[in-house]
Amino acid sequence: MTPAIRIRVNEILLERRMTKQQLAALTGLRPSTISDLCKPTVQRVYLSTLANLCQTLDITLDQLIVLET
Repeated sequence: MTPAIRIRVNEILLERRMTKQQLAALTGLRPSTISDLCKPTVQRVYLSTLANLCQTLDITLDQLIVLET
């Protein structure tokens, strides 16, 4: 099985009882970008987007993304 990287935006939103719209407003990212990050099929992400999410949510990168083997 090939390892996969998963972005935990959906889980974090659920934990914090936050909507995708609220996160989009806080980060300044487009709502469609947030929605795309919540999908398991997302293939490309800008490093600046990951940095923005980490800073806005006050989390580290390893809390945002996980490697599934």
